[in-house]
Amino acid sequence: MNTRLSPTATGLALSGTLVIVFVLCAFVQAVAPGLQASHMWVNLFTAAPIGSAEAWFEGILSSLVAGFIAGWLFGAIYNKKAAWLERRGK
Repeated sequence: MNTRLSPTATGLALSGTLVIVFVLCAFVQAVAPGLQASHMWVNLFTAAPIGSAEAWFEGILSSLVAGFIAGWLFGAIYNKKAAWLERRGK
């Protein structure tokens, strides 16, 4: 049974997902600033003022980097644990 994940593909998938979520949240914040529906997600990736060009740049770049690192680590750790469980017959 093939239970391996590509750490690189997993990292790219998570970084892409985080960028999309960041852009959606930043867009909602720009369109409806009083809504308070997404400002904390935006602030998770940047300390720049919400809606500024700096916030968009930092947020997208931080999402890419953090997503890739977290996804790569997830894939690598998953592969180690899956191999360990296969050796144990589980």
